[in-house]
Amino acid sequence: MMKKLIFDTAKASFKRAFKKFKAEKRQAKKMGTPVVPYKMVKEDIKRKIRGTKFTSQAEIKAIPGARRRIILRIERAKKAKIKNKGPIIFGKAYASDKKGKTMQIQPLTRKQRRDMKKEMAAAADRNYKRVRFRKYGYSSGGIKKKRT
Repeated sequence: MMKKLIFDTAKASFKRAFKKFKAEKRQAKKMGTPVVPYKMVKEDIKRKIRGTKFTSQAEIKAIPGARRRIILRIERAKKAKIKNKGPIIFGKAYASDKKGKTMQIQPLTRKQRRDMKKEMAAAADRNYKRVRFRKYGYSSGGIKKKRT
């Protein structure tokens, strides 16, 4: 069981590295950037695998506190990870992808803002009056009293 786990882990890492190498090669054709040879990539993976210690269930059960130490190590590694890394855009970009180019509203002076608010209030009032007259049959608000 343990040998299979080690084999599967190694196989997956080689597969991942080869995919990355092929993508790098494609990018190099377009951009003309240098590529790390696959032989070096393989050597790097082999070195990392040799440096990795695989612990079996039997070993964890035999050593008291081993399971808890492993869990703590994983939690510490998760905390150390950088969260919310910004998006990395490759290839074609659109105008919407540019930084700081969102819909920018021109700043208004106090007088312009006051005038704009007055215009908006007047327009709202006109519409309210129209709705009131259509629904209730009168154009101004308040309680209507009959004179006797």
